[in-house]
Amino acid sequence: MKTEIVHRPSFSLLRVELSQGEEITAEAGALVYMSPEIKVRTTTGGGVFSGLLRKLTTGESMFVNTYYTDSRGYLALAPSYPGDIVEIDVNGGLIVADTAYLASTGLELGVRFTGFRGVFMPGGMFWFHLSGIGKAWISTYGGIDVIELKPGERILVDNIHVAAFTEGMQFSLRSFGKLKSMLFGGEYILVEFVGPGRVYVQSRNLPSFAHVLARFIPSK
Repeated sequence: MKTEIVHRPSFSLLRVELSQGEEITAEAGALVYMSPEIKVRTTTGGGVFSGLLRKLTTGESMFVNTYYTDSRGYLALAPSYPGDIVEIDVNGGLIVADTAYLASTGLELGVRFTGFRGVFMPGGMFWFHLSGIGKAWISTYGGIDVIELKPGERILVDNIHVAAFTEGMQFSLRSFGKLKSMLFGGEYILVEFVGPGRVYVQSRNLPSFAHVLARFIPSK
């Protein structure tokens, strides 16, 4: 399998070349184009229960598409919003926000309960869980900042900017400032991560941008 990320960093596109026996799984709606040799198999990704849970808790489709070929072919995948794509080598597990998952190969796709702390994070209480040994591609609104934490090292990230993190990392929620700053200062909840592990941070805030756009949309 050959992959290439083009049109970075604002309107990234993942190009994939497949040979016989190779396949890649992607979020429903991510396909941009494909050659006639490519075939598609639609599944719930991790089983019916995981698919239903993903649909009910994240709002995402309960289905994922797996692309393969009996010869050779190519396809292209892209997220539904402007931003970047990053390729991640997974050896164990990766926790991904529902809006950040784009595609994966060689990995099992499921749902992970992050606890009631997840209510204040972009993926909610249930996040995508990628397990095994393989590759994953995540997408973000804006650019991607990869933060490597050593054992015991800590970092605070605005909750909306968390795109993914290494499975097994400790994390907790912290309020930023007093109630007044939370109500009027534009900062809400911070997620404190403790290493070792990696945190993938998106540089832009999609809900804030939607709020800005709403001001220019006439009300009926």
